[in-house]
Amino acid sequence: MTFSENSDWRSAARTLGLDPFEVKNVSRRYDMYKRFTDEQGGTTLDLTRWYKWYRVEKLSEGHAMLIPPEPGCSIGPDTAQEGAVVSEADFLTLLQLYRNPD
Repeated sequence: MTFSENSDWRSAARTLGLDPFEVKNVSRRYDMYKRFTDEQGGTTLDLTRWYKWYRVEKLSEGHAMLIPPEPGCSIGPDTAQEGAVVSEADFLTLLQLYRNPD
């Protein structure tokens, strides 16, 4: 890990070269999942287990990588780096920092 777990999550995201909006976006997806599951009377996964499931789902959408990125996206056809921008563990740590700042 290239940042301290005591870091402000925004600073940590920028240190890793990640747009902080991505952390917020994934956090909102967890909130939607939790709200829907709770409303249906189901048992929700904790954030760590849900994130592992979420990553598998995203990886299974590899075909979507063939579609050009949305306008304004920070990842584009001229991006030099291939593959994940940050590791799964680093992103999960950022997500936890964002959701539990104390």
